[in-house]
Amino acid sequence: MKQLSGEEREALLIDLLRAVQRDEMTEGQLLRTLRKDILDMNQDEYAALVKISRRTLSDIERDAGNPSLPVLKRVFRPLGLDIGLLPRSESVLARMLKQ
Repeated sequence: MKQLSGEEREALLIDLLRAVQRDEMTEGQLLRTLRKDILDMNQDEYAALVKISRRTLSDIERDAGNPSLPVLKRVFRPLGLDIGLLPRSESVLARMLKQ
């Protein structure tokens, strides 16, 4: 696997977050892509890192089950992401981010 520079990782993250915002990708697909492409970790390694079972991680990546908010926060934290409420409207989100 090709090592990504910091700028390449950031660009990939922004592109993927935009895809989630546009409903082109789910949060589970985002997690799987970032785990593999940014961290280059398998499910067992990542589950151990965030202190959840591999099965729970697999369920989250498949958008199955109903993980709690604390589990989701723990899972996305190593990727520099937090769980929160964002407007679905791209124009409202853009205005919010400008301020």
